[in-house]
Amino acid sequence: MIPTSLTLVGCGAYARELINWIADATAAGSLPPLTGFLDTTSNSLDNFPYTLVYRGRIEDYVPEPGEALVMAIASPEAKRRIASELKAKGASFATVIHPSAVIAGSARLGEGVTVCPFALISADATVGEFAAINAMSSIGHDVQLGAYATLSAHVDLTGRVVVGSEAFFGTGAKVLPGVKIGERAKIGAGALIMRSVKADVVMYAAPAKQL
Repeated sequence: MIPTSLTLVGCGAYARELINWIADATAAGSLPPLTGFLDTTSNSLDNFPYTLVYRGRIEDYVPEPGEALVMAIASPEAKRRIASELKAKGASFATVIHPSAVIAGSARLGEGVTVCPFALISADATVGEFAAINAMSSIGHDVQLGAYATLSAHVDLTGRVVVGSEAFFGTGAKVLPGVKIGERAKIGAGALIMRSVKADVVMYAAPAKQL
């Protein structure tokens, strides 16, 4: 299906960033217009300069012809749960790539991925479905980024890094080449990861320590 309109899933701070980045992609001709949002409340955009139509609660969503959804939730756990529920209803998800992002032709991106301004995805990298790559983050050659993972701004995954599903990286985190990050691990802002990290572990500081 080639979508004719987009609807945000969730309408928090990351969603408001995506509203702007999708507008840039629409102006560049790579995405259809963003017209609405799903959220727990209709007043999510009150006091902000946006005019999207409230489409109701996420749990009440019914797919419409020509519509694709954009995952606008940063929490990996919430993304996994909500994406599963919506796909079970037959929902279709768009992949959002800002025009300023640089993506190698040999990189592979899954469904529902969002790539923000000035991000880099290098040669032969694989990005799992619903991963979020925020502004100025970089994914090195041969990186494997798991499904539902979230990279905050300025994160640097160097070559051959392997990241499990639902991992979260705070702003400015850096991972050295060949290091493995387990599923659901949380990497704090500014952390420098020099050795592999087990699943469900929280790391912080530079060099990183386990919380």
